[in-house]
Amino acid sequence: MDNEILLALGRLEGKVDSLITRQAVHDEELNKHDSRIRELEQSKSVVLGGATALGAMAGLLASFIGGKF
Repeated sequence: MDNEILLALGRLEGKVDSLITRQAVHDEELNKHDSRIRELEQSKSVVLGGATALGAMAGLLASFIGGKF
């Protein structure tokens, strides 16, 4: 009976080690995804900021040409 308990304990320990390893892999993948998403969000904000600035300049130019400036 003691041998069965020790075998079961060894199997549980192996499974826990496997889960810890898999969790580390998942954490690494999550960090990679987080970095990629952050880059996309930052590039989007740069593009939107540039589009806003161009729109404001176009509006000023249009009002200047139209004589309402």
